[in-house]
Amino acid sequence: MNDHVHPTPDAFPTFADIENRIERVCARVPGSDRQPVLLKMLLQHIAGGLNSRMNEVLREYNLNRISFLALVMLVSSGGKPLNPSDLAEATGESRANVTRICDELVAKSLLRREPNPEDRRRIDLYLAPQGEELVQRTLPKIQNHAFSPFNDLTAEERDLLEAILKKLLGAFA
Repeated sequence: MNDHVHPTPDAFPTFADIENRIERVCARVPGSDRQPVLLKMLLQHIAGGLNSRMNEVLREYNLNRISFLALVMLVSSGGKPLNPSDLAEATGESRANVTRICDELVAKSLLRREPNPEDRRRIDLYLAPQGEELVQRTLPKIQNHAFSPFNDLTAEERDLLEAILKKLLGAFA
């Protein structure tokens, strides 16, 4: 008999459930502060929602947000090559995962690899014309779909949110 129960989609907690759990834990742990935990969970859920929406758009192109971010980083380099370490740092992914992603992008003719002319141990990554065209076509769709929740904020609220998040990010420097 299988005693392992798989949760149904209804079993996954809503954010209100998570907030209630945080409240209960903080009530049982003297001196704990619920707000930093709540803020962290809010940021995590918002980021997860944005990432899911991005992946919904990118699925049409057989990409994910990390591979798309790699293409965007190459667009932002203005034609100058990047190396896998640059992409690993920019995406927060491991070198091994970036190498795998680059393999996939090369196979799709979105990226090209060339040996570095000054250091044969290094590989230079260049955006292929098809990669640039894909970013040009896809970015507006991502902005319209994935980032549409920001449209619920006024321009002033978005500016304030940006300032607060930058200040918070600065605390990690």
